[in-house]
Amino acid sequence: MNRPGCRAQNAGLSFPGQASILCGGMKGRSFTFLVALLATVTLAQAASQVPLSIESLATKADAVMHGRVVRMSCQRDDAGRIFTRVHLQIIEQVKGRERGVALVIVQGGGVLGRRIARSPIQPTYRVGAEVVVFVVFNSRGEAVTLGLNQGKFDVMRLAETGLATVRNPFHGLANRDDPRAVVKRALGQAKPLTFAELKRQVRRAMK
Repeated sequence: MNRPGCRAQNAGLSFPGQASILCGGMKGRSFTFLVALLATVTLAQAASQVPLSIESLATKADAVMHGRVVRMSCQRDDAGRIFTRVHLQIIEQVKGRERGVALVIVQGGGVLGRRIARSPIQPTYRVGAEVVVFVVFNSRGEAVTLGLNQGKFDVMRLAETGLATVRNPFHGLANRDDPRAVVKRALGQAKPLTFAELKRQVRRAMK
C-alpha cells in the first residue's frame, strides 16, 4: 500500500547496507532466524487451510472478476477496527451480474499509520497488480474475497509469449521463495495454470 496513512510497514527492521549486515554477525543471524520463523508460520497457516477446488470457488462465488488494482485505502469502522478498501478496475467479468467498470472489495485488517492488523491467510493486494477475484457480497452489498487468500489469483504474463498464467496458494505455480510451494508439491498441485484454463473451469462449474 503506497497511500499516505495506508502504507506497508517493516516492523522496525532496518537495512542500513550490505556492509553493516556483514559486520554485524549477530544481526545477520537474527534476521535469518526471523525470515525462517516467518516462513514457518506462513507454512503452518497454509497447511491448516482446507484447499478449495476451482469448481468449489466458482460455485460459491457471487461473481468472478478479472481486473487490476488501481487504488487502496485503509480506514477504521465505528468500533475502531482497521479495514481496507481495494479498488479494482474490471477488465473482464467471468461470472455474475454486470457491475460496470469498477469493483470495491472490502476486507478486515490493513496498515493505518503505525497500526498493523492482518492475518497470514488474508489475500494480499497491491496497487498495479493484475488479479482474478472470486467474491461474495455481504448484507451491505460489499464485495468480500471468498475463502480468504484462496479467492484471489495473481495473474502473470510470460515475457516471450504474453501467455497469462494464474496462481493462488493452492493452484498454479508458487514463487520459489514461497513456503506454500511445499504444500502445493505435497498436494500434487505445483503445476502451471493458465488464465484460459481457469476461466474454462469456472464456466464449466456454472453449467
